[in-house]
Amino acid sequence: MADNQNLLEGLVYNYTSATEPPTRDVRIEPTNAYLGSCRSLKCAMGQGCAKFNSRYFSQGVGCQLILALGIVRTFQNVVTIIHGPLGCASNNIGLAGFNKTSRALKGKPANDVIWIHTNLDESDVINGGAVKLRDAVLYAEKEYRPDVIVVGNSCVPGIIGDDIDAILEELEGQVSAKLVPVHCEGFRSRFVASGYDAAYHGLLKKLVDPPSRIESVLTGSSDEEERLARIRRENSRTVNLLNVGSTSYGDEVELSRILSSLGLKVNVLPLYGNIDEIARMGEAALNISICATHDDYLIGHLKERFGTQYVIDTLPIGIKNTNQWLRVIGEALGLVEETERLIDLETRQLLAALEPFKATLAGKTLWVGGGETRIFTTAEFFQSLGMKVLGLKPHNFDRFAVPMLDDIADPETSVAVAAGQPAEELVYLKRLKPDLYVGHGGANGWVVRLGIPTIPLYGQSQNYMGYSGAFELARKAARALLNTNLSKKIAANVTLPFKQQWYDSNPQDNIKETPGEEPTVRSSVQ
Repeated sequence: MADNQNLLEGLVYNYTSATEPPTRDVRIEPTNAYLGSCRSLKCAMGQGCAKFNSRYFSQGVGCQLILALGIVRTFQNVVTIIHGPLGCASNNIGLAGFNKTSRALKGKPANDVIWIHTNLDESDVINGGAVKLRDAVLYAEKEYRPDVIVVGNSCVPGIIGDDIDAILEELEGQVSAKLVPVHCEGFRSRFVASGYDAAYHGLLKKLVDPPSRIESVLTGSSDEEERLARIRRENSRTVNLLNVGSTSYGDEVELSRILSSLGLKVNVLPLYGNIDEIARMGEAALNISICATHDDYLIGHLKERFGTQYVIDTLPIGIKNTNQWLRVIGEALGLVEETERLIDLETRQLLAALEPFKATLAGKTLWVGGGETRIFTTAEFFQSLGMKVLGLKPHNFDRFAVPMLDDIADPETSVAVAAGQPAEELVYLKRLKPDLYVGHGGANGWVVRLGIPTIPLYGQSQNYMGYSGAFELARKAARALLNTNLSKKIAANVTLPFKQQWYDSNPQDNIKETPGEEPTVRSSVQ
């Protein structure tokens, strides 16, 4: 995974002068339609042909707006305006409680999530929604007095041509809040993760300030020189741990504990940060990525604009990947010896704690579905405990995850790249019959009806990352496998909406492949 640093250095990031960021289709050339093996996927990515794949039929997939709002609505004292038809706000209802609970867990003010909807209708599609947006911004300022007002632009205003940037520029002198446009129209990209880039694009343009230039105000007195030296020492040991929506409070505590053991001061940002914390992101000595899927656009810009160094390698799940993640950080900060001592201590303690679970897990099979870096690191960890990985289903697949293919012991292990598409995944699972499924909560509801025990890939109040996260992950899996009665009873009483004809079909027939690509589906799954 060390190649990820070089991959990121090779990308051009001078996009903040533009209204909106480039889509991931253009920027990192990923794929979201591939059925094959680890070996064939690596070959297809190397040839550059997988990015052209698509589907003849596609079930519903995620929306960039949801992912973008999932970042910005966590900020402290922010009002989010959703510019679009009423349905575009439906996701906020389900996640309002999640955000409030997360704020409380992190010791932040547990305020309600506040959003306003412009509720565009048929008339607005013809006449434009500028008036409604302008009124919504002024109402948000008057009613809530927020630090930030974020406008999420949905598909409809993107199609009819509402210029939200011009509207917000016009209003800047009339409100005290910072106005942040986020261009996350769902139709712009096949890859919902482009929503992360849209949110960070707005954050970088409007909320992150240049690092403070303390030297410019010094008068030369000894007290001020001592103060400057103290601030420099503190900044040299300050790191930004870049959290993501799937990072639980337990994960943040564990990763902060590990980094603090190296003598570092840890800022956990940007989710759930306040406006001052976000504004000063450029002042840290190092930006530490947890997940390349979320972070590469943000840290590339911070390096380009402010010179802030970064590490982007693997996701710290399991022993191997947590150790690898730490080593890259230790090397970047000149703490190699301290890091190795910490790794040795933590690894020895963890291996002893994991020993009771190995008898239950050894020889069992599993399938893992979810975000690309998370599922590969999770699969590698269970593999290290003696389990066999039968297959993986990443939402999308890009260059950052290619090195992770080599961590899967069997190069013929199935890979089904798909954002959503449970109908395809269920065909694989019905044929392979893994002992355990690890995936997103929504997918688990489908899979358990096949009689397969499941555990969540991540959870708000649970710990998955770092050394304590590895222990918890193993404990969850062992517990699920020791008693499988729940999944058996659900399968016996709740049916899936597919006929046997669908289960007998070949999912590969639904993939539009590029000409000349080698066959990708394993014969054992056909």
